[in-house]
Amino acid sequence: MNSRTQWIFSALAVPLVLLAGYGAAGLGQAPPSSSRQEESGAAPGSVAEYPSMTALRKVEAADAYDLTWTVTGSPLIVVAPHGGAIEPRTSEIASAIAGAEHTQCQFKGMLPAGQNFPRLHVTSTNWDVEECLILIRQRTHALSVHGMAGSDKTVHIGGRDTATGAELATALRAAGFTVVQPATGDVAGTLPENFVNKDADGAGVQLELTNALRMELFPTKDAPPSSRGQAFVDAVRGVYS
Repeated sequence: MNSRTQWIFSALAVPLVLLAGYGAAGLGQAPPSSSRQEESGAAPGSVAEYPSMTALRKVEAADAYDLTWTVTGSPLIVVAPHGGAIEPRTSEIASAIAGAEHTQCQFKGMLPAGQNFPRLHVTSTNWDVEECLILIRQRTHALSVHGMAGSDKTVHIGGRDTATGAELATALRAAGFTVVQPATGDVAGTLPENFVNKDADGAGVQLELTNALRMELFPTKDAPPSSRGQAFVDAVRGVYS
């Protein structure tokens, strides 16, 4: 077991101890589109993007990333698939939304600045972290938190759960935020292969927050949210209460 992997056991989490092996996979997928880019690019000689998380975990050193999860009895799971320094502040946002009540799973890039994106960014349709997928399949609601480029302070709400997405849009607009719902293009999040749409009813919600909005919500890494950040978190949590 990776000594850095955080375990919080529950009746639901016990089967996870059986997951010890990861199959090998090839490399060579094209990098993601520029709308998802947060850093200037990968370090010289590094891969642009792995074709799966299975492949990434076979190649990258143990200290290149951090995979954590906590398990509760809530029907909601909140996931930050590109946390840490991959898409900055998505970890803080996801953790604040989950709070102590909801299950969460986070994959954080821990490489030096400038090396995490796109090197550790695996697109959502190829994000096959089985420990998290087990938890997602056991729950009726899944919410993923992503980052996208942009100087405008906007959240794009996608995913196949359009009913909950519309509720979130209403709540966030009432709290004073600029919302695009449903999200379109490469941030639509509607493909069935997207991990967020693999919950019990096959439909989750994907949040894409621009860089400017994320920095406004959580100005400091690993610190509490701003007043605007707390308003954002409260609006989202209110929909899932």
